[in-house]
Amino acid sequence: MAVDIAGYNDPKRTTAHRLVVHDGFWKLMRTAFAEAGIPWDTLFMENTGDGVMIHLPPEVAKADLVAQLPDRMLAELRRYNEVHAAAANVRLRVALHAGEVYQGSHGTISDANSYAFRLLDAAEVKDALKKSKAALALVVSNTFYQDVVRADPAADAPSYRRIPIENKETKTEAWLRLLGFVTNGFPVFAPASPAAPDFPALVEALLAVSCVRKSQSRQLVLELFPRREIADLVPHHAEDRLQVIALARTCLRFEGGLAALLAAVRTVEPESPQVVALGAIIDEWPERPTR
Repeated sequence: MAVDIAGYNDPKRTTAHRLVVHDGFWKLMRTAFAEAGIPWDTLFMENTGDGVMIHLPPEVAKADLVAQLPDRMLAELRRYNEVHAAAANVRLRVALHAGEVYQGSHGTISDANSYAFRLLDAAEVKDALKKSKAALALVVSNTFYQDVVRADPAADAPSYRRIPIENKETKTEAWLRLLGFVTNGFPVFAPASPAAPDFPALVEALLAVSCVRKSQSRQLVLELFPRREIADLVPHHAEDRLQVIALARTCLRFEGGLAALLAAVRTVEPESPQVVALGAIIDEWPERPTR
């Protein structure tokens, strides 16, 4: 995932403006990822000065990057821009691609990195953002669109349009989605969606349950899980909090996954006050998969 602040070095921006933009950008990114339920601390980031390159671990579902994160980013952009001067406003270009990444002695080495930046910096994407007055331009590679966006109805594939890309030695096609643009003087909003569930509250409720918080009993919960197709997909993390986040995220990808988790927890720790509180959160959770 490559992200760039459009017009970061615009002459209209003073150093004071850029300091505000810099701080606001990182705050809105952290908030958007948290609201999408993607653990910020598991990401590997390279600061590019006017943006960031983010490498996401395999346990983060690619579908979440197009089904949830763009709308969360747009919401945070609107909140930020509403209370800051025009010279400190932020508009973003975001590129998504998937591929192999290798760790070198002084950073990462990856053809996928270079390809993502070719998409991000393409004149076609910059022009589309500028002409539309959109707040956010999301461009995805053709393979990402075919394999991820089209596979999930929540990603809103019809809102993308295919565009040619010519940037340096790269000549290809990609898919572009513009968010928060204006038509005939009226803002075009993302399709209305139900209120986002409180994923951090779910994680905290799980960690409050003794048999989930402790690694040995958590393993027993997984062994007693009534649906093996879910339990077998939970990635392992040595750190307890990350393991619980991965457990919650995996369950959310299946219809009835949280209910199955609660059943396993109740087998190990029947109706403690913490389990009752967890059950109340799960009972209110929308019964639909998130990927």
